[in-house]
Amino acid sequence: MGLTGAELKAARKAKRLNQTELGALAGVARCTVSYWENKQGQLPNSGGLNLMLDALGLEHLKYFHANNAPARGWGIIDTQQEWVNRQAQRELQRLKEREQDRVANMRVQCRAKTRKGRPCKLMSEAGRKRCKFHGGMSTGPKTAQGKARIAEAQRMRWQRYRDNQL
Repeated sequence: MGLTGAELKAARKAKRLNQTELGALAGVARCTVSYWENKQGQLPNSGGLNLMLDALGLEHLKYFHANNAPARGWGIIDTQQEWVNRQAQRELQRLKEREQDRVANMRVQCRAKTRKGRPCKLMSEAGRKRCKFHGGMSTGPKTAQGKARIAEAQRMRWQRYRDNQL
């Protein structure tokens, strides 16, 4: 039925009942009537709500009021199942991203050949296969242009250092 809290309240007022009187007719407390009237959106089926609908003479789907789990489909309706599916997809995506991060940052034993001819026992740089001594980090510029750029950067750095010391 797509009943909302405001519609329940309007039906109660149309019968000229206050919340206490409706609660007494339905066999529920006044706060239960207030709770259901103040709910936002479509009201789900429940025992207290169905008792109030009976007292007001409103039609409702009584088969949702079954007390055994098989009649309710184990309590899962389509919208709940969709929500569960969305949550499962989000969790699966989060786990995939976590595994990708783990693989990207994984460190393995370098195993490169050392000067003595034995395999290196150091751990690799994150996400690489070699340690910092065998290809994990840069060894500096190789070209004349790169060496000139580094030399200029060092001159500027030392100039700033000397200026700050004065």
